[in-house]
Amino acid sequence: MEIELGPFPKYENIRNNAYWSRVHIDSSLRIDNSDIEEYKAHLKDCNENPTIGLLAKRKYITQKPMNYPEYAHRNMRYLERQPVISELKKDLKSKINTLYPDTKHIRDYIINNDRVTLDFVEKHKKYTAFNKLMIMLKKII
Repeated sequence: MEIELGPFPKYENIRNNAYWSRVHIDSSLRIDNSDIEEYKAHLKDCNENPTIGLLAKRKYITQKPMNYPEYAHRNMRYLERQPVISELKKDLKSKINTLYPDTKHIRDYIINNDRVTLDFVEKHKKYTAFNKLMIMLKKII
């Protein structure tokens, strides 16, 4: 018998991988092979479930201010130079382009502007004419 804890127990592994990736990136220590494996696991989660993975990345990796911004940028540059990581990022980008060819710019807008979060859906914020114009311009550009 399985006991389910938390709001979305199915996605706890995705949360954990994103959280530990953040811990390794936002550290004054240099990246080693186990840190690369953690970030690789996070990117694999993003490839399996792109929306949930990107929401976890937004919540745990990119949303919070970094404790050590200089080290975090150094560690991210090092991670992105790894061939395994760059290949997984390329796969994720192509998967998003194939799954959501017409709506990817709207998805990015919704995820990046906190319209939906990993834990719950926020109260609907009305789209102003300016927001609609921004979405349309992103589609053209």
